[in-house]
Amino acid sequence: MTHVFPGLSGFPLGMATKVRCADPVAAAETVSGLVEPRRFRICGTSRMADIRISHVATGFGHLFGVRHGAAIHATSAGAIHSFQVMVPLRGRLVGQTGSGEVSAAAGTALVYSPRDHLDTYWSEDCVALVLSVPEERLLSVARESRFPLKAPALKLRSLMSLRQGSGRSFANALGVICQESADPDSAFSRGLTARSLETTLLLALLLSQYDDGAPAVSLSHRRRHCVDSALDLIAARGDADLGIQDLVDASGASARTLQYAFMERFGVGPMTYLKQARLRRVREFLRAAQPGSCTVGDIAARWGFYNGSAFARAYCKMFGELPSRTLAG
Repeated sequence: MTHVFPGLSGFPLGMATKVRCADPVAAAETVSGLVEPRRFRICGTSRMADIRISHVATGFGHLFGVRHGAAIHATSAGAIHSFQVMVPLRGRLVGQTGSGEVSAAAGTALVYSPRDHLDTYWSEDCVALVLSVPEERLLSVARESRFPLKAPALKLRSLMSLRQGSGRSFANALGVICQESADPDSAFSRGLTARSLETTLLLALLLSQYDDGAPAVSLSHRRRHCVDSALDLIAARGDADLGIQDLVDASGASARTLQYAFMERFGVGPMTYLKQARLRRVREFLRAAQPGSCTVGDIAARWGFYNGSAFARAYCKMFGELPSRTLAG
């Protein structure tokens, strides 16, 4: 399914399937009964959902295999109290986090920290592993390993690479746990290797925050400043005809530095981020519009989308429904 987890094939943790249905409400109730309250909503009407969720309780919390079939918007009922690490094996996850919009595909993980509000778009037929780790469990591992905490709370980076360094170690440990937990006769399932593997997994998660040589709870000051300056311009003039040079000029950095900084923070480059931000503003206006007061084309053009068919494709790909459907309410 993915080169990051070469030992995994088919639906993850399939032997531990808890629910398989077409009803997002029933699926959300199952997940809510195991962890924190969730809401699932199908995006668009192009196909029926084929929701499948597997679950294994572990020493670090909960491990899920998830497939929704249709595009799904998943949200929490309020601020969450645990770390949520979402690892796409196929498809794409787009999350709204404290760092802004973050897009994760195979080879990366989308991470929510306690006190975040979970807000995730799952692309059609996305398959992912989801870890739910209680805050105190990760803090306990941090304290036992003398991990340098600068505050009682721990805020993890929203996008995590799984292809190198500690992120790769995390992926290796997760792959072994998935394979071992599916076999009731394995040493892991009998508790003989569970603690060591789970500690390895959580330590790798913590260490991945330091792979760039500095605490990754924030970007370096220079990179953060250049991204923030570009974001200020997007917020102020997102409906203008902005190009990469405008963002570079506003940031005070080179195009290459700005590209790296956006990729590190959001998982996408600055122009892709700009397009996604404009699409989200279009969606906000479509949702707020009074019936008959405007057309999709009017609002799209206001935010720089003049090719109707290209706009509709991009909008549908991002939100799972046509803009006309959003306008109709």
